[in-house]
Amino acid sequence: MVVNSNSLKVCVVGLGNVGHPTASYIHENGYLVYGYDIDPQKTSQINPITAFCEWEKVPECNIYVVCVNTGWKNGKPDMSNVFDACQKIAEKNKVKPLICIESTVAVGTCRKVAEMFDEVYLAHVPHRFWAGDPHKHGVKQVRVIGALDHESMVKAKNFYESMGIPLYPVSSLEVAEMAKITENAYRFVQIAFVEQLRLLCEKHNIPFKEVRESANTKWNVELLEARDGIKGECLPKDIRYLATLGEAPLLQGAIEADRKYIEHLKTKKLVSA
Repeated sequence: MVVNSNSLKVCVVGLGNVGHPTASYIHENGYLVYGYDIDPQKTSQINPITAFCEWEKVPECNIYVVCVNTGWKNGKPDMSNVFDACQKIAEKNKVKPLICIESTVAVGTCRKVAEMFDEVYLAHVPHRFWAGDPHKHGVKQVRVIGALDHESMVKAKNFYESMGIPLYPVSSLEVAEMAKITENAYRFVQIAFVEQLRLLCEKHNIPFKEVRESANTKWNVELLEARDGIKGECLPKDIRYLATLGEAPLLQGAIEADRKYIEHLKTKKLVSA
């Protein structure tokens, strides 16, 4: 089955750091693309794509790519933006749509989305976009893809492969969800380790930089830099998504190590001021 991009309408829901370049990339590959975001500033900055702030104005589409933010609220994963977006799609579409969720979500989220629809093709294709280097880590890089069923997998694969995006298919939605949060949790643990190592070095007056560089001469060691704490929206949130799945002392320890490291930096800054 070959996708005819000229006959399909695509709506990208959420036009932030991930959604904006995703919509542009899909447009560049010949699809008729619409955008939706509640922020008028974002919809006004995505020319030549037609974008709307009012959901009622978005035409019914064949494919929806969900790129909304997810969060952490009251000690729990907050998937409300994903659920709200998919509920809007469910209410709009009279034909069976393909929904590709690129947002990073807690395990079990996509299965709950499927329950909102009488009929739906659904895939989880978590993004790996990094705004720090969009040329090397942009839209077109290998993606994990999991789907609701075989037909959903076929349709989603055809869509992404028609744009030259390489895919790594997995057996279920849950594997794709787990893989994505594992990527970010692993990175968090790596950074938290060197943060704790730096504090130990400082405590014993041992130069951390020299320890790091010397340890990294071993072929299977790659210690990262310890900078100003783990910031941003993704890593701190996603390690917590993983830690909610059961007892996770290592993950909780990494979260605590980062908290203490940031606290140490603040104290050090106050003392030196």
